[in-house]
Amino acid sequence: MRSTQSLRNGDTPSPHPRIEDPHFHSTVSLQKLKRFNSLILVFRLATFCFSLASVVFTLTNSRGYGSPHWYDFDAFRYVFAANAIVSLYSLFEMAASVWEISRGATLFPEVLQVWFDFGHDQVFAYLLLSADSAGTALARTLNGGDTCRPFISPLDAALFSVNAYWKCREYDNDDNKSLRN
Repeated sequence: MRSTQSLRNGDTPSPHPRIEDPHFHSTVSLQKLKRFNSLILVFRLATFCFSLASVVFTLTNSRGYGSPHWYDFDAFRYVFAANAIVSLYSLFEMAASVWEISRGATLFPEVLQVWFDFGHDQVFAYLLLSADSAGTALARTLNGGDTCRPFISPLDAALFSVNAYWKCREYDNDDNKSLRN
């Protein structure tokens, strides 16, 4: 039985017949794969919803005449752009997940698809992290003075949660240091 693939090592065929993989999959592994892909789709949907909500809330945020707008600040424009990019990427990845669940195959060859997803997920996670830290730093600065008190008020809860997280980490680190000494 001769393979339909092109010959390797020049034009001389191998004296040994090529053994083809039967591509055996048990129904249990197929069910687990489908369940895993469905879970990934749920996470992609959540990412899309939250990033799109951030974009919509930013665009519709309006204060009275004479008060500053979000687009007057570079950091907030950066947060807006990062969330817009991530929402578009999440929409593409949701479509790719639906394709994979419905067709049972990835858009790209599987190894390339895995590296594509991993690489882009990492890049966009760091993009959001840097954008949110820039926005939080500016919000904290503006919150310190009375420049933008009505503009910043919706961000107070976010600032509190970030601040509480770091305070708890400092508290845990202090406890660990005292236990070591």
